Amino acid sequence: MIRLVVQNQVTNELQELDTFGNENIALTLQVDDVRDIESKNASYSKDFNLPATKTNNKFFEHFYNLDRYSNNYNVYKNVKAYLYSNDVLVLEGFLRLLNVVEKSTEITYNVVLFNDVANIIESLADATINDLDLTDINHEFNATNIINSWAGVVALTQGGTTDSVYYPLINDGQIYADDENLYIDYKQHYVLNVNLKYIIDKIFNYAGFIYDSTFFNSTYFQDIFFDTGRNNNTSDFATASITADTGSGTDNVGVNPATAIGGSADDATVIDFVNESGDTDGVFNHDTSVFTAPYDCYLNISYTVKIYNTVDFMFGALRLNANDTQIGYVFINEAPALGQVTVKDHTFTGSIYVSEGDDVTLQFIAPFAELHIANADAELNLQILDVSTDSKIKSNRGDIKLADILKDVVTAFNLTIESKQNNVLKIEPYNDFINNNTLDWTQKVNVNEMVVEPIEIPKRIEFKHAEDSDDYYHQQFKKTQLTDYGKQSLEFDVDSDETKLIELSVFAAPFIKELDNTNINLQHIATSGDETLEPFDNAPRLIFKNELPFDIELNIQDINEGEIFGVGYKNINSGTPYKEFINNIVFNDPLTFLTVGGSSLLFGYTNPTYTPLLSAIPVNTLFNTHWFAYINEKFNVTNGLILKTELYLKPSDISTFSFGNPIKIQDQLYRVNKIEYNTDENSLAKVELLRI
Repeated sequence: MIRLVVQNQVTNELQELDTFGNENIALTLQVDDVRDIESKNASYSKDFNLPATKTNNKFFEHFYNLDRYSNNYNVYKNVKAYLYSNDVLVLEGFLRLLNVVEKSTEITYNVVLFNDVANIIESLADATINDLDLTDINHEFNATNIINSWAGVVALTQGGTTDSVYYPLINDGQIYADDENLYIDYKQHYVLNVNLKYIIDKIFNYAGFIYDSTFFNSTYFQDIFFDTGRNNNTSDFATASITADTGSGTDNVGVNPATAIGGSADDATVIDFVNESGDTDGVFNHDTSVFTAPYDCYLNISYTVKIYNTVDFMFGALRLNANDTQIGYVFINEAPALGQVTVKDHTFTGSIYVSEGDDVTLQFIAPFAELHIANADAELNLQILDVSTDSKIKSNRGDIKLADILKDVVTAFNLTIESKQNNVLKIEPYNDFINNNTLDWTQKVNVNEMVVEPIEIPKRIEFKHAEDSDDYYHQQFKKTQLTDYGKQSLEFDVDSDETKLIELSVFAAPFIKELDNTNINLQHIATSGDETLEPFDNAPRLIFKNELPFDIELNIQDINEGEIFGVGYKNINSGTPYKEFINNIVFNDPLTFLTVGGSSLLFGYTNPTYTPLLSAIPVNTLFNTHWFAYINEKFNVTNGLILKTELYLKPSDISTFSFGNPIKIQDQLYRVNKIEYNTDENSLAKVELLRI
């Protein structure tokens, strides 16, 4: 006997739907398939029918009625569902209505079930990074936070610190060196990286699921970050533009004496505007020239007024009261004509960082001369720039789908996902997922029908990162090495001509290269311009965080004068795809501490010609660490085979079974590839077993 329990989409209350009582629901249970290793699999049912009873009609709101208008049931949203066989839970996931069939006087709802592995992908749908709330890592971008990020103590805007952001030095083709100095622009070359686990946690929270994963909580995974792209021009973050003017004005030259500019902060002069537009949130008071920051932002200011003098020397400034900053200066040395004044249009421009709630009053002062403002035709433009961390990440990476990030993580680390109860997903790399809890199913086998067939082994399997074809360094590597950077390929001694491709769709391979014979190894990301290398909108790359800075022989010369990264500063930080984990001690990079036992976030080995300081090529690549044992077990050219048989499996066998369990039949061990289970108690389950 089966029971189907569903969750109301509006009230979240559980209720049981009516069944025909004799449904024969076929379930396909699997976590992956040896025939389709390019993707992971979810368990599902074949479609089956539910009667149009009073209970079911109420739940589906008479979907067959063409005149209906749904209030509580949305066919385009998932319905949480629980399928029981003899009161034993055999599938938890979601129900989808396929269609309603009306034949003669009988109406049936045709539905299908998927388990929670498919449910999380369905729940994410087309959601992107833009849909995540990342404001909890908002912080001011400055030299102090760059350095603090290496130790994981970045000061947050809201107070406290975070270790979820990291700023390694990345060459965009514009870093160069001479005999004494390394020349950088810290505002462009220390690039914001975000912790991968932080994003994974956000994804699961968004989808309404919980993961149970030793791997996600490991030091190895928690040290992985990805770049959010080069810092764009500030105009990319403009969220509002406010304009104001004085119209014809009241103090026109030659009509009124105009307004005398105050000579000090105590009597600074404010212009009263008449017209205003673009201020949809009411953050600028044009009567008092006061701007109130709606959030942490930069305020770009362009202010044009007519200023005239009564002496032959003019000096004036536009002043902001928020932090006593003067953003514009005017120096004019012009003798006025006899009996006249010298009138000039002056435009003051500048930018100021303002915290949420702060007031900025636009004022004029003239401390060294008698100056006047003619209000006629004065114009103001205020551009509000949301430069929060949340905004920066979304500006560069906002269109990346959350489902694609999750799929890439599953693919890169060969994770196995198994559905547990209560929206919990057990997630571990295959090597950790499989266990020694052997189940002896010898007595369950129907010995009257057994089929043995060879495994379909491809000629070649290739493991690749996401394509980033515009990257100059990737292009050059492929030209010289005749293969993609970070790629792993393996061939089998079979006559098949099939190639299986395991490829990421989001994360490209981080390219590490020595910088111009300096013994400094940095991640390089650039594209080829007309004459020089240039930054571009690259695909994100996974790297390990380097917790410690390291000294270089050159002085760092930052083009931003007066900043901490000036001459005499000799520490830099560079994240790479390599890391050394020995006795839980994290060794500093630049790569000279690596041993063959180190870890790599590349699928394969790379030619060390580009990184001469690489002391050893780490053997623990993504392929060797997470895929080798799996491939070796699934594609055994010598002894591999698939056993297809029928077994007497009870609902309790399905409920307690894990694909990590080895199965023993007689004296041979197998791994379950797929189970086709039927809720009819008299039916046998069809099972595919791989010999191991």
